Amino acid sequence: MKKKDQAITFLGKNTEFEGKLSFQGTIRIDGHFKGEISNGGHIIVGEEGLIEANMHISYIVISGEVHGNIIADQRVDIHAPGKVFGDIQAPAVVIDEGVIFEGTTRMYRAKESDTRKLDAIGSDEYAGSPPPTLCAIYGIVTDQNTGKPIKNAEIICEGTGKKNAWTNASGYYELINLEDGKWKMKIKAKGYKKGTSKVEISGEG
Repeated sequence: MKKKDQAITFLGKNTEFEGKLSFQGTIRIDGHFKGEISNGGHIIVGEEGLIEANMHISYIVISGEVHGNIIADQRVDIHAPGKVFGDIQAPAVVIDEGVIFEGTTRMYRAKESDTRKLDAIGSDEYAGSPPPTLCAIYGIVTDQNTGKPIKNAEIICEGTGKKNAWTNASGYYELINLEDGKWKMKIKAKGYKKGTSKVEISGEG
């Protein structure tokens, strides 16, 4: 299952852009952006990326540097050597060891969905709106040696059912609207050490 990466936009290394950014889908920033970001889908900030902006987005993964306040409808992940200088509001915030964070965090419960349908998608199929609940698994698959994102890695999730997703050009995947229960997830990709993760999802989100 291979999808076109039409939803993926890149601001490349050594590129600078100033203004107001409004988008849907996924954008990866490895350059310098200054201004305002709103009505967005997913943002991936690479290690070389620098953002100087207040933003309201769905989901952001930060490995670079961000100066500004972040409001995320879904989740904020900050990975080393990431740096964030500003306040964060989101239903879920994950800060890895080695990250520099100066600001405050405010976490709130996401809106619950009336449906408990099992679904799994890659972000190439994602329209930009956040998953209706926190019953979701998502992340980025990177090469163990180079740290670069792996495209078309297969994500296999088994629980009350079995679903697959594939990473896009930014290595991003997500499995959303998962039912309560225990799930086993496998990732298959060249350059990725094989492993299995077990996740338990409860109605508390």
